[in-house]
Amino acid sequence: MNNLKGFIIILIFFGLLFFVFSAQTAIGQTENQIYPVRNDISNGVYLAEIEGEIKAGTLQYLKRVVGEAEKAEAEYLIIKLDTPGGLLKSTKDIIDLLLKTEIKTVVFVHKEGGWAYSAGTFILLAADVAVVHPEASIGASQPQEMFGQEQKVAEKVIEGTVSWIKSLAEIQKRNPEIAEKFVRENLTLIGKEAKEIGIIDETARNLDELFLKLGISEPKIKEIKPTLIEGLFDFLSHPYLISLFLTLGGLGLIFAFRTGEFELTGILGLVLLLIGLWGIGVVTFNFLGIIFLALGIFLLLLEVFQPGFGIFGFLGIVSLLFGVFAFQGEPFLSHQIFEAATMLVLGAVLGIGIFFIIISRGVAKTLKTKPKTGPEALIGLEVEVIEEIKPRGRVKIKEETWSAEKSNGETIPKRTKVEIIKVEGNTLVVKKIC
Repeated sequence: MNNLKGFIIILIFFGLLFFVFSAQTAIGQTENQIYPVRNDISNGVYLAEIEGEIKAGTLQYLKRVVGEAEKAEAEYLIIKLDTPGGLLKSTKDIIDLLLKTEIKTVVFVHKEGGWAYSAGTFILLAADVAVVHPEASIGASQPQEMFGQEQKVAEKVIEGTVSWIKSLAEIQKRNPEIAEKFVRENLTLIGKEAKEIGIIDETARNLDELFLKLGISEPKIKEIKPTLIEGLFDFLSHPYLISLFLTLGGLGLIFAFRTGEFELTGILGLVLLLIGLWGIGVVTFNFLGIIFLALGIFLLLLEVFQPGFGIFGFLGIVSLLFGVFAFQGEPFLSHQIFEAATMLVLGAVLGIGIFFIIISRGVAKTLKTKPKTGPEALIGLEVEVIEEIKPRGRVKIKEETWSAEKSNGETIPKRTKVEIIKVEGNTLVVKKIC
């Protein structure tokens, strides 16, 4: 029973985790209660900040920021940026946000001695206005495999990345040749050098100077901070924690397979593993995948609580597999890591699904088995009346005597055989055997 309760708790956590990701935009709307929108913010400036690595949690935060800015019909969205780089998949999704929005986007590498390397340079070049502190550094954008042992990246990956960064520069009418060197040669430039050769639009030392160069006087600013949930997801996607989640998740699944305790250890291991895989970009959350996963969990539970011929369990396994493979992967993740992670998730889903089917068989057998202990075990027994029942009397069960009462209006005489049909406290309800 304790294991069942633990399983249900973990299942609820698992479901909430996916729900929160899928409903991130809706949840973000409650931010207005903490950071109220000013009545005069229309056509004003929305301000966000990215500091540290570009990861899955960064994307969740910026989705809400762009959504709120669009809803308020802001004139500018300014993103203060200071990053060494990050995941390609999250970067691609962030760039898509910037290119699709009708709001004028400004990416500002704002710190003296700050940087926007790799993924940060791509985001900078995708903005409508690219601004860098004169003493901040950008560039060094050659892709690297995550956790790969090979030092040389495949040529097709280099060519694809070059084409992408040049297209971003051309879209925003910047120098594509310099953009290409960011990838091919790992070129780095400080802000004032980048301005001179036309790869950025302006330099600025602070927000006041930025507003002056943008021609914004007395700006109406709303700074958007991450919500508690976004902060939590950003924290969970930290590289050190992701390594821990992957380790604990893998160990949890191994322990579950060795001991058979899938109800708690197996589910918890799978949850930690999925968080880890999300954090390194092996999987990204999408609505279709969430539906398949939720349906799979529901079918597996249905198999346990409504045992049949295994059809619900089989469909649950199939649905879980569809859910897992509906997620997209990080393009620059090492092939060895990606294949190993895929096989681990596949094995975990199949193992847990089969275990649920086996459990459901045990539940079905238990439901069909007559209780051997407790009051329920007495129901159906044939016993002898040792004291006339009218309406109460006594019967004998082995060496014990029990108080008994009849189930209908007739008197049951002594030495009559009766059948126990119900147990009410310490009294047996019996009927005469014809």
